[in-house]
Amino acid sequence: MEGWTGVAIATLFVLTTALCGLSLGAHGARRSRRLAAAEANHVVMGVAMILMAAPLTADLVVPGVGVLVFGVAAAGWLGVLLTARLLDEPLGSVIGRDRCTGHPVHLLLVNAAMVAMYVAMLPGGGHAHGTHEMPGMAVPETPAPGITPVPVVAGLLALYLVGHAIATAVVVVRRAPCHEAAPLEPTDGPVAVAARPVRVLAHGRVQLVGQAGMGVAMAAMLLLGV
Repeated sequence: MEGWTGVAIATLFVLTTALCGLSLGAHGARRSRRLAAAEANHVVMGVAMILMAAPLTADLVVPGVGVLVFGVAAAGWLGVLLTARLLDEPLGSVIGRDRCTGHPVHLLLVNAAMVAMYVAMLPGGGHAHGTHEMPGMAVPETPAPGITPVPVVAGLLALYLVGHAIATAVVVVRRAPCHEAAPLEPTDGPVAVAARPVRVLAHGRVQLVGQAGMGVAMAAMLLLGV
């Protein structure tokens, strides 16, 4: 991705990835291993998208590795979803509450979106092309008729991401921020004073705004990259 667009999207990913990383570091797996795994997944996605979006690092991306890594992640979240359904376990909110959402359906779809981005970067860009050659003369490739699957899938995933971001924004506006039942740090002394900004950024509305921002940026990457 070139020019100011790539820089702007990469900057947004830096901010949202930092928020996910801050929440992961502040909470760890104390409340929910699934939430911690979701945040770790989002951090990895954020770093991957920074590399894709930033003009200086875009050429270093290896699409095949990305397809493998995020394909495995998507399969893993599908397994979590099926297991939860079989055991009749509660899945929580798709939007998230005071941290990045750990709902397996959302994680399955965002990892599928990452796979779609990398597939679009493969030779041919995931589009079907037809070639016509004559002896002694090479003819440029021309698009084959019909609709190819990668842009359609990418468009549907982008629609989901935008819808999820809008729903998250509605939650931010309509609901008071959710607070940790127990403080992350002692309530008195210089350590507590230093920890207050972390406490504000690690959960609540800030995390939900970051979640919405990452969704919008991912949708932009899908629409611009295929």
